[in-house]
Amino acid sequence: MLTTVVTAAIMCIVEFLVIVTVSPLAKPSLVLRFLPEDIREAAKDHPEPSKYRQMIAHGLLGIFLLVFIGGIVFLGFDGLKNGYGFWRLTLRFIVTLYIVKLFDIVVQDQWLVMTSGYFQRIFPETVDCAGWHDRKFNNKNQLIRIVTYPFLCMLTAGIFILFR
Repeated sequence: MLTTVVTAAIMCIVEFLVIVTVSPLAKPSLVLRFLPEDIREAAKDHPEPSKYRQMIAHGLLGIFLLVFIGGIVFLGFDGLKNGYGFWRLTLRFIVTLYIVKLFDIVVQDQWLVMTSGYFQRIFPETVDCAGWHDRKFNNKNQLIRIVTYPFLCMLTAGIFILFR
């Protein structure tokens, strides 16, 4: 279980660092799609960074994707090496994804987006938007992910068991 929690923590830290680093470098449309609707509307004309900065942003997003996939693959192979069966692998993936999701909701959505004012500094034209105070702006998407995660985890565990 410690391996699972440490791997999930690494995934969370990398995700946070990538979000904080990529947000000022990426196209506004990429960053804004994760924010409340009124904020997206207020910042729709925000100037794009240079192509060089956008390339850096996409490279960092690629690194995050590799870390995330690498974490899942590591946990799968480590589980197989330690004799885990289908249900134990499924539980391992569920624990990992729910730790990452909890981090996403508490740290990224509630603290970084709603409390810290980080994105308001990137998009100063949105300072007066009511969306910065709507703490449930992303509830529907989060709920959909929370409900589908166990099925994704069972599918992933099944794939690992097939290729054992």
